[in-house]
Amino acid sequence: MERLRYILVLLFAAWSSVQAANYDSVYVQRYSLWRQTSDFALRNPALMTHAYMKTHTQLCLQFDYRHQSDAFRVEEGNGYLLPELQAKTYIRLTPKSVVWGEASYRNGKQFSKSYNSVADFDLLYPDVTADSIGGDTHRERYYFAGGYAVETGRWLLGGELKLRAEQEYRTYDPRMRGIVYDISLNAGAALAIGKYHLGFSAEGNIYRQTADVDLYSEMSSMGELQMTGLGTNYVRFSGSNRSIFYKGKGGRLVLDVQPSAKTGWIVHLSHSINEYERILDEYNSLPITTLYPQQTNLKVGWKKQTSKNEKALLVHALYDKRASDEHVAGSAAGQDYPILANLTMYHQHRFDVGATGVYGRGDWHMMLKAGYFSNSEKYEYVQRKMGYSNLYGEFTAQWIKAVKENVKLDLNLLAGYTGNVGSEIVMPYANMSPSIKKYINTTYIYQKASYAHAQASLRADYRPKKWRVGLYGQVATAWKYCTEGEYEANVQGALGIVF
Repeated sequence: MERLRYILVLLFAAWSSVQAANYDSVYVQRYSLWRQTSDFALRNPALMTHAYMKTHTQLCLQFDYRHQSDAFRVEEGNGYLLPELQAKTYIRLTPKSVVWGEASYRNGKQFSKSYNSVADFDLLYPDVTADSIGGDTHRERYYFAGGYAVETGRWLLGGELKLRAEQEYRTYDPRMRGIVYDISLNAGAALAIGKYHLGFSAEGNIYRQTADVDLYSEMSSMGELQMTGLGTNYVRFSGSNRSIFYKGKGGRLVLDVQPSAKTGWIVHLSHSINEYERILDEYNSLPITTLYPQQTNLKVGWKKQTSKNEKALLVHALYDKRASDEHVAGSAAGQDYPILANLTMYHQHRFDVGATGVYGRGDWHMMLKAGYFSNSEKYEYVQRKMGYSNLYGEFTAQWIKAVKENVKLDLNLLAGYTGNVGSEIVMPYANMSPSIKKYINTTYIYQKASYAHAQASLRADYRPKKWRVGLYGQVATAWKYCTEGEYEANVQGALGIVF
């Protein structure tokens, strides 16, 4: 109830101050492709002080539907349908202080996923509970975020809190259920030095998930696998151990250099470290694995805005590292299982380097991306390897136009291609079960494939001069084609109001 009151207060404040907003300038500043040159810096809440010129609030009902002819990643299934109710607001309290907030509720379905019986697979892999049967799951999520930023002298100061509560479950055997609580607190500062802002922020995160699998059928004797990477599992604790929980924590440091004027150099450097323990309920809270993801992200670029055009060039380098320790437990001493050794058995390394160019003139913006991506995974013993590398390119065009005094259109067209340039797999197939062989081979087939994709979206806003509220609708579709002869189709839609 308190959260609802807070959201209503924010929306009322936004409604009250909307008279000062210039709708045209807010629209272009919010939705232009040009925002790609600076949005990443807003991870520092202090830089939200001047993120937008005017107050703006948006409430919408939206949906996202995806279907794949065959699951490109079996752990995520072959599609989903996710309706969502969302509210976002950015309120300028004074010329030098702002608050912002977001609240959303999502309730939908994930289709035909297997080898994954937890929520947040992307966050926790390879340390997940899994089985080969799987099925559809229901997904429900509550999300809240809010922040405050202020300018005082040469300093910008800001803070932001994010809360996520989510559950994913199945209503038939195997009846998986994952319940997630995820809290992040971010604090930042930025100092005005000449024509630039030098920003620094620190973010902390606490993560919890309880995950269990129930079997109601008396005929079922299926067990769950405690996966440890590339088709391996912790044999001692697989089978009847179907109740686990995760304890996670982590942090991120971010350094930004952003021009306070319309022209200048851009630098963004971030580094994050996290830790996720997988703990067995049935063995007196015994940790069996610990996952250590790390990520380093660097962007450097230059941009220039004039009355005639806008142009920018950015280069990026991303390094993602993942390592998982398996804890070797001894025999029980009373109710406790002593940890005898920690073995780092799984490693993953991902690299992404590339460049992005943006050019805008009048009603049009264009963006071109190109780069190189590689992914390599290794399990130490018995040795397993899987990897691939790609070259990719993507072109986006945007047209924003006030076709009438009270009607605005935002059209986006995108096309891209990801081509495989190398792949490798090493597996002890003689020692693998038929189901694990199929799982690994399917994963590898789609990792080393090449993909062509295209996307189109259209947003229409209607707001007569005398109205204090505008209406909008948006539709989007995306298609992806794989060299293995499979495809992915995606449709999105939204209806909402803005003020």
